[in-house]
Amino acid sequence: MAIETGVGGWEPTHLEAVGYGAATAATATSAYWAAMTIGRFVAVPLSLRWSATSILIVCCAGMAGFLLLATVPVLAPYAYFGVGLMIAPIFPTCLPWLNRAVPSVAAAGAYVIAASMIGGVAFPPLLGGVIGTMDVRTLPLLLFVLAVLCGVFSLWLRRHAHDPVGVDRPSESGRTDAVPAP
Repeated sequence: MAIETGVGGWEPTHLEAVGYGAATAATATSAYWAAMTIGRFVAVPLSLRWSATSILIVCCAGMAGFLLLATVPVLAPYAYFGVGLMIAPIFPTCLPWLNRAVPSVAAAGAYVIAASMIGGVAFPPLLGGVIGTMDVRTLPLLLFVLAVLCGVFSLWLRRHAHDPVGVDRPSESGRTDAVPAP
């Protein structure tokens, strides 16, 4: 949620700082939110084919890559669209996975939703404080660091979760189900 609200809140300021007009920055930010919506619908067929942790790892890597592209002013508006596509599948894919991974914690989903709401409210001002000591042009790099941390955490989850998420294997129905690694 931190990257999601970080981009959504600071993208227009970043784009204006690198030379775009307010109208272009607003349009690009609208495109970012549209990409989030499109990506949430795309998450459904993806989740039928690949495991939640595979989707999470690819999405974190994709976010990181697009955030690096956002450091190039001519690519920034398009890169933020890509960030939106990459962020979108994470929450709707991983929330059901969480319930499978820790079935003994009945309120795990509620805690994650509450934490994401707190992060969505608290992170943009914290990011603003950091940007205030640096420059808004560092926004993509700051968020890139978070995306990399997200990817590292995703790899750790893949290795340590007791949910069968180790190896993707097609089932008889053709669906790829996560099965434990030997």
